[in-house]
Amino acid sequence: MYKTLQGRQLLKQEIPHPLRKYLKKDNSIKKVKAMTYSKKDITCRRCGHVNNQDSCQINGGFYCDYCLNMGRVTSEDVLYRIPKSPRKTSQKTHCFWQGELTKQQACISQEILDSYRRTRHHFVHAVTGAGKTEMLFPLIEQVLTDGKVIGIATPRIDVCLELYPRMKEAFQDTTINLLYGHSSQTYNGASFIICTTHQLMRFYRYFDVLVIDEADAFPYVHSDELQYVAKQSLEKKGCFVFLTATSNPRLEHYSNTEKSMLAKRFHGQDLPVPKTIYCRNLAINLRKGKLPKKMRMEIEASDQSYILFFPDIALMSMVYPVVKKTWQKKKVAMVHASSDTREQVVKQMREGKIDLLLSTTILERGVTFKNISVMVVCADHRVFNRASLVQIAGRVGRSVNYPTGHVIFLHEGKNQAMVSAIKEIKQMNKEAKR
Repeated sequence: MYKTLQGRQLLKQEIPHPLRKYLKKDNSIKKVKAMTYSKKDITCRRCGHVNNQDSCQINGGFYCDYCLNMGRVTSEDVLYRIPKSPRKTSQKTHCFWQGELTKQQACISQEILDSYRRTRHHFVHAVTGAGKTEMLFPLIEQVLTDGKVIGIATPRIDVCLELYPRMKEAFQDTTINLLYGHSSQTYNGASFIICTTHQLMRFYRYFDVLVIDEADAFPYVHSDELQYVAKQSLEKKGCFVFLTATSNPRLEHYSNTEKSMLAKRFHGQDLPVPKTIYCRNLAINLRKGKLPKKMRMEIEASDQSYILFFPDIALMSMVYPVVKKTWQKKKVAMVHASSDTREQVVKQMREGKIDLLLSTTILERGVTFKNISVMVVCADHRVFNRASLVQIAGRVGRSVNYPTGHVIFLHEGKNQAMVSAIKEIKQMNKEAKR
């Protein structure tokens, strides 16, 4: 039982029928009411969300509307918290990665290791393309060798899908679970988990080390609930490692936390500074099926593939057929969170088989394409904040063989987010030269 249930926090209906017999026999399994009450509110113990009793009534009881997509939890339910089984004191793990960290990367990697050994949390602010994943390899190797459990959780599915094959290649002798909403894998008690932050709701005191990758991303950074479940999934004496490419005071001031900063990309080239292009009546013209002349000129002048970022699916869907008609000899594709072909399209883009990819913000971070430029359409839209614009710019020039490219912000008027993003990129480039 412990291999498939250990370290989990589950509703009864989430536990396979053949294993339910252990629920009564094993005294180490804790049963807790799924919700606690106050006068007007009811708090979900799975996600920590505080629900108003008047708005979450069901069949004489209550339900939590925040974590509904993880399966409905009600006031009548019980959460089963299954402890993890003792691990071996030592199980030598080998990292097969053949690369070499730069001097700065190696320094930060050692600082993270030191924090782990001192049971302290660690915050890493490193620019996009700095090689944050590779800096984690020594930590992962040590944690697994110590017979402990490590997890990498991120708010974005696409980041999980990017990380998993890289980690499998680096740790070939290690079982790694990949868990997200529609994942074909199921949890099997692995000591190395890669998952979305929502999946942490199903863990309880399991991770000795939990890496929150893209910790500044929506929805994690502004979600008390996701931060609650992250803490709940961590061993009481466990430690967090927060990774981010944009500054965030809320995370940097986390208690008992060491900090590291890396302003230089692993290949030593500057971050691309965005070019802003004013387009009068941009959104109106796009909805009429008219592509701005400046937009066409930038795309046609480039020999790189382009990702065109849009603020919403509706506008992107209107522009998609126009782009296909305008560049009939180019391979054009579109992707968003609900795309059935999402994984396939991203894979094709990674393989260089797509010339123009239209995307929402789902590809703003955590994904690497070798030889691309990016264009943010309606960059002044409220959906694009400072952090997302910095991240989008960071998709360009990530490869040592293709360290440059264009970042274009199309807009109808510069806003504070655009100005702040450009200022932060220039500042990091300045820091990198010190």
